[in-house]
Amino acid sequence: MGQRIDRRTHRRFKVREESFAFIENDSKILCKIKNISKGGVSLVTIANAEHIPEFFDTDIFVTGRVFYLKDVPSKKVSESYLDTKSLFSTFVKSRVGIQFGDLDNEQASQLETFLKNHATIEDVSEL
Repeated sequence: MGQRIDRRTHRRFKVREESFAFIENDSKILCKIKNISKGGVSLVTIANAEHIPEFFDTDIFVTGRVFYLKDVPSKKVSESYLDTKSLFSTFVKSRVGIQFGDLDNEQASQLETFLKNHATIEDVSEL
């Protein structure tokens, strides 16, 4: 297999532990945010990534009602299964790469606030 080409145009950042997302399908799928940028987000979920549609809305939030960004237009751009062989876990985890669609001015402002207040300063673009 050849080298993976990273086509991202925005720097990615790790997030604090209490940062999550909902993928809105017919129901809401809870996901842990792995890293985020102005252009998209990488999520980990125990849901089967194959059942996540190509286009959907994503809600980004921090536990404790500190922050909530609703209905971000999103597109699934990648999916993979994480190898989580553990005696204590029977769940299969999926990693889902999401590209944000066009955000309105309020959503863009809220995303900036999230990146400033809830993302770490550690740039993970090269990882």
